[in-house]
Formats: sequence, structure tokens, C-alpha cells
Amino acid sequence: MQKNEHTEFVGISALKQKHHEQIVEFEHWARAEDWQKFHISHYDWWAFPIDKPSRLGFAYTVFEDEINELKQDPVFMQELVLGAELLLRSWGWDLKRSSHIDHPLPEQDWQNWPIRLHKCASSLLLFGFQPEFESVRQYARGLIHEGVNFTYSGKDLSELFR
Repeated sequence: MQKNEHTEFVGISALKQKHHEQIVEFEHWARAEDWQKFHISHYDWWAFPIDKPSRLGFAYTVFEDEINELKQDPVFMQELVLGAELLLRSWGWDLKRSSHIDHPLPEQDWQNWPIRLHKCASSLLLFGFQPEFESVRQYARGLIHEGVNFTYSGKDLSELFR
């Protein structure tokens, strides 16, 4: 499919607005070191748009046309990476250094959200952020090596990281 023509699609403008608001919220949570907010809040549909429907149907699903249009927006692109950085930091991972952060707070650890990690990684890959995707993959592989189960709703999400 080239374009999201589903009636429930919120549209590019609304997606960008919701995405921006979420990243601003992420920044606030990170500055306050309120890592629990990352763990208990719902945001992955608009924070990390992907090309597959979710529990919200096709509301925030992006296909080739939407991806190409969003790639033309430097603010969206910058904020997509920033959102991934902050999410991974909430789990104790430094996206830029591809390593665990030094001296994480107790709340900065894996919270058993394989679907969020999968959506984040998928979104980075869709939008052409290969180095950032590789960092997320490295984190995921470490979790898998430690025995973390990447099954969510009966689906094994670990395949993306192999």
C-alpha cells in the first residue's frame, strides 16, 4: 500500500502535532528524571509510527507516501530520534554510544515492553535511521541473550533483532 487511505487515519498534520507534543512530554519526564512516566504511559502509536496497524487500527499507521512526506520535515525527523533516545534512556541505554548508561537510577531499567522496543526500532528503520536502529538492535540482542522473552500478544518480536 502506498498511502494510508483508511478513514480512521488522523492525517499527517494531526500525527505530527501529536508526535511533537509527546516528544515535549518525553523531554519533561527526562529532565525531571521521572522514568516511571515512560514505563506507565501510552504513546508508542504516535511517538513511533510504523507501517502496520495497531490496537488503534490505522489511526497512526504510515505507508510510503506518509513516510516520504514526514521525511521532508526536519523537525519531525529530529524529534523521532530524540524520542527514541529518551525512551531508551528510560531503560538505561545510551542510543548514541550504543551502551548501557553509567550509573542509571533504579527506575532506568528494562520494563518488559518488547512491543515498544519493536515499534521504536521499526520506526527508526522505516525512516532511514540505520545507526540508531543498530543501537536499538544491540540493546535488544543483549536482552534476548539475558533470556528476556520478546513475545507480545502471542507474537515473537525478536525476529527484527536477529
